[in-house]
Amino acid sequence: MSQEFLSLFQLNGLVKKALKENFSKTYWIVAEISEIRNNSSGHCYLEFIQKDEMSNNILAKARANIWASTYRLIKPYFETSTNSTLSQGMKILVNVSVEFHELYGYSLTIHDIDPAYTIGDMEQKRTLTIQQLVADGIFDMNRQLEIPVVPQRIAVISSETAAGYGDFISQLENNEYGFVFYPVLFQAYMQGDSAESSILNALDNIYTHNENFDVVVIIRGGGSRAELSCFDSYDLASNICQFPLPVIAGIGHERDQSVVDMIANTRVKTPTAAATFLIAQVSEFAFKIDEITETIVSHAKDIVENCGSEIELVSERINFLSSNLIHSKNESLYKLCYMYSIGSSKKLTIYKTELNNIEEKLKYSCNDLIKINNQKIESYQRIVNQCEPDKVLKKGFSITTFKGKQIKNINILADGDNIETQLHNGKINSTVKK
Repeated sequence: MSQEFLSLFQLNGLVKKALKENFSKTYWIVAEISEIRNNSSGHCYLEFIQKDEMSNNILAKARANIWASTYRLIKPYFETSTNSTLSQGMKILVNVSVEFHELYGYSLTIHDIDPAYTIGDMEQKRTLTIQQLVADGIFDMNRQLEIPVVPQRIAVISSETAAGYGDFISQLENNEYGFVFYPVLFQAYMQGDSAESSILNALDNIYTHNENFDVVVIIRGGGSRAELSCFDSYDLASNICQFPLPVIAGIGHERDQSVVDMIANTRVKTPTAAATFLIAQVSEFAFKIDEITETIVSHAKDIVENCGSEIELVSERINFLSSNLIHSKNESLYKLCYMYSIGSSKKLTIYKTELNNIEEKLKYSCNDLIKINNQKIESYQRIVNQCEPDKVLKKGFSITTFKGKQIKNINILADGDNIETQLHNGKINSTVKK
């Protein structure tokens, strides 16, 4: 028995006709970009999705196109208005027509984009994140942590291939003071769908070894608002707020302020600025140590001089008291002889008592003076002991010398010079390369 049938092409033609008759106008729709690709011909190809707000499951999906003639007009307008490029994960409001092709199937053709919707969506996301952090009482927690006085052990979250990471390391290694830093890279994606989970994973790894680090530095080096959208995430911001180490954010330029910028302990404009900040922290401490050292050395010199002067004064006073004692004794002896000669026993007793009183006063005056000055000398000695080179070196400092003299100015060195660095447990001999 014969049976009528349609070819696939014929069926698709019927579908195309039905769609054209029933969807003849354009529609404004909201969708999230899951994929985007710019073609060399000037066309832009996208894939739209819609997710369930509760489960995050994908509810709908459709291919979309922006033909070159349209893309040339709406692309610069959108980017100027939003300070962002069309990118994966962005929600947009677009005007589309429904298309169906016998070979390529169902798709949407984009005729216009409303940038105001995208701006509003990004701002709304950021506002909700901030409100939730404030409601949780954690918004200021990381900013309240104190950065160590010498932040040299640095956990860095970045992509190893990022230019910003290279700039950060170069700035640290080539600092004008010759300070040594110990950065450890925890690699992460810094944009795209995987960025948030990747950065959170890096923070978890740092947390397990947090006692080995002084600070965490997150480096990205700018980008569009859409590319920085992961830094407006509540989960990421909440984790940073409660992190036990101070977090320094160097993820964007000044105009691109994310929630992470707002809640981090310290926010700087660029990765290079993050390195400059750390160098300045160590420099400030080194400057204070130099000031303290100079003060102690100067004070120690004064102590030695004062001790010498006070010893001289003690000697002079003892001599004076001794002379008085001898003189008093001589007078007393004369009086004694006179008393014997006139036989006045009463006056003899009085002068004997006077002589004894003079001896006792001299004894106590000398003892008190020596005791007071001994206490002063002991106090000065404790201060001087704290400045012993070995004790200073054990605190993590080092002394570098050139030809036996301490280096205080880098300008005295030249390439090829041999220098010696003294640590608390040994010496290191080095040759200047640059």
